Amino acid sequence: MHFYRFFFFMLILGTILSCQEDENDTVNPYFQLTFSTDTLTFDTLFTGFASTTKQLKVKNTSSNAVSITHLYLLNSESAYRLNVNGTQSDDVSDIELDAKDSLYIFIEVDLPAMDEDAARLIEDHLCFEVNGNLQEVILETYAQDVYLVDEDIRESAVWTGNRPYLCTDSVWIDEGVDLLLQEGTKVYFTKNAALHVKGNLEIRGSFQQPVYFGSSRLEELYENVPGQWDGIYFYNESNSELLSHFILEDGINGLKMVKTNFQEDSLNIEYGIIRNFTGKGIYLANTNLIAHDLLINNCGEECLRMEEEGSFELTHSTFYNAWYYSVRSSPVLFYQGSGKLQICNSIIWGSKTNELDINSVELTTVNYSLLKLSASKQETYVSVLQECLLNIDPDFSDLEEFDYRLNSDSPAINSGDTEFMSSFSVDLAGNSRDKDSAPDMGCFEYVEID
Repeated sequence: MHFYRFFFFMLILGTILSCQEDENDTVNPYFQLTFSTDTLTFDTLFTGFASTTKQLKVKNTSSNAVSITHLYLLNSESAYRLNVNGTQSDDVSDIELDAKDSLYIFIEVDLPAMDEDAARLIEDHLCFEVNGNLQEVILETYAQDVYLVDEDIRESAVWTGNRPYLCTDSVWIDEGVDLLLQEGTKVYFTKNAALHVKGNLEIRGSFQQPVYFGSSRLEELYENVPGQWDGIYFYNESNSELLSHFILEDGINGLKMVKTNFQEDSLNIEYGIIRNFTGKGIYLANTNLIAHDLLINNCGEECLRMEEEGSFELTHSTFYNAWYYSVRSSPVLFYQGSGKLQICNSIIWGSKTNELDINSVELTTVNYSLLKLSASKQETYVSVLQECLLNIDPDFSDLEEFDYRLNSDSPAINSGDTEFMSSFSVDLAGNSRDKDSAPDMGCFEYVEID
């Protein structure tokens, strides 16, 4: 009996001592908290607007509780704001964190405008004191001042690439007003905002610095997501003639120029990328189009739709669609008009059986192009197709990464018409087309990478 009492006493004593040893572990100066990241980044944010909220997870990996003696931002006048387990404070003391438990910190940042062109780094350190040990998580954000565009454009103006322009609502360019966008200009739009053009919109980007149109949501989560803003609309009064070197992405409709009466002036579009639109990439009616080196992809409807009167010339362009957000009933390219349609040295491809729909073939020619066509459409268009490749995969570099350059085995290589080599000697990427026997189909010339 005495033996059992002694054994029971030693067991209780061992448990107490063990607990004391474990409790001593929590004051070990070498103990380290674990963080979901060592650097929390907000990407680039526009000044003067509320930021998104980021989350930092702090994990106690110990089998015992730990006390965070002090949690604070290093900069006493920090632009960052903290919410620690539901409490808004940038300086918190004595936080008990149970064994194997986690602490969640929600972080926002206030960025006042400073009237500066260049983006500036806003950095701070979130500090944790545990058992006399100091740990830090870096907080960093690039703050970008913008020119706010919150009213219609009633006087002619030139926009530059010095700093971005942010349209916080739909904006109209009045009739008779010229807006010139120089190389490097970036124009961002908030939800459902659009640019309506009754005057003249002229885009003059460059290979190195194209003009950019896109959503104001710059976070990685919103990259390549359609429907974030509206689009660019041209009206009867508009006399826009040149759109050169630009990127237009992630909206509802790309470019829409649907006029009620035919006008002789031509819209010239060159070296343009239009991608990720829930509606159409380009929609034209009663206008003339001369376009080359276009890349239009990932649209919920047609990448290019042409109607009514007018002539349409498309050269060295790539149209691709594998829209997967909903069922797509429209082909990549649709034409229903009474004018001339000429397609040459281009690629029209996608996930549907037929990606080209031409209502009238009388004034249509499709030469030296790679096409996705059903058997019935091939019979219908037999008189307009010359030297075309039908239903042969163009072998793009990487569809998942939206890379529509050609692989080395692409059938489109050296399959274009040499007639256009002098007129369109440079491709969308700035590469020469005259270095081999014939140009490639599409907007990208194949270039071997060493």
